[in-house]
Amino acid sequence: MPTVMKISPQGQIRIPKKVMNDLKIIPGDYVEVDVESGHVVLRPRKLIDPSQGWYWTEDWQKNETEAEREIEAGRCSPEFQTAEEGVKWLDE
Repeated sequence: MPTVMKISPQGQIRIPKKVMNDLKIIPGDYVEVDVESGHVVLRPRKLIDPSQGWYWTEDWQKNETEAEREIEAGRCSPEFQTAEEGVKWLDE
């Protein structure tokens, strides 16, 4: 069912929560605005390459933070010249 919205004096509209949920957008996200056949069309847009989205997930960022702490604390492996050296180190 369509929703009627009033345009503010600054030319702004408020996107209803249901529409935001349907589009899976949150405050601060970007939308592309276009006019097609006399209709306004909004499309959600992310400013990162979709193929790189995994990097910005909450879980991945949590693990990145943990890894940085481990590196700063010196809790990491030495450098290896070959994969075999690395495997040997892991076996020990």
